[in-house]
Amino acid sequence: MKSGDIMIKVEKYDDEKYAIIAISRPEKLNAINFQTGYELVQKLREVNENPNIRTVIITGEGRAFCSGADVSEEVEDIGRDLKLSFHPIIKEIRFSNKIYIAAINGVVAGACIGIVLSTDFRYAKKETRFITAFQRIGLAPDTGVAYFLLKHVKDQKAYELTVLGGEFSAEDAEKWGLLKIVEDPLQEAKKFAKMIANGPFQSYIGGKKQANFVLYSDLERFLDYELSIQEYVGTTKDFREGVLSFREKREPKFKGI
Repeated sequence: MKSGDIMIKVEKYDDEKYAIIAISRPEKLNAINFQTGYELVQKLREVNENPNIRTVIITGEGRAFCSGADVSEEVEDIGRDLKLSFHPIIKEIRFSNKIYIAAINGVVAGACIGIVLSTDFRYAKKETRFITAFQRIGLAPDTGVAYFLLKHVKDQKAYELTVLGGEFSAEDAEKWGLLKIVEDPLQEAKKFAKMIANGPFQSYIGGKKQANFVLYSDLERFLDYELSIQEYVGTTKDFREGVLSFREKREPKFKGI
């Protein structure tokens, strides 16, 4: 990656009161390294502070929405990455005075499931797959994935995904009430964004605040707890083996330590 490469693109439509934030690392399936995550936090803060923007669409360029944290690069400090990028991303979306819409154009993996589920509304293609991925590299879930799944999916599958990992489809997610399947997620998101932006916006934000109070009052406390677990798991031999096997494109040989 070259210094100065743009990894997060923002389009602002002030007249129509919405913005589009796109993760732009298509050659990496929009995997998020520390630099990308930090840049995304800054862009989210910019749009959240813009009084002309009411709705924000998050999407990915290319054939993936986002394939999770980029473990093809050296993972220097998992705790740092969570504290300075992934956790602030979740908080900027969930606790903002904007309505956030995910336009899911392809695969969603790992931490990016948490980013998707922190948004207010979601549109996805039918063929979209969600891959929890953490256990494949010897980690526990992070970025609020366990929190959002267990909050919103009243099904044993959520527990299984949290503990053992695995995949679910867009059709599963629609059945669970997490999203709507559409032919063109970005176009549907744009139409919805304009409708929200030109409606009784303060009443919508009032509703979001009430939902946050009822559903997400303990989110920050959970993220702190999640951080403490991941900081420990990130020191294990299994994590080192998981990352090495991913880079070497082979099955991991876990020892449980």
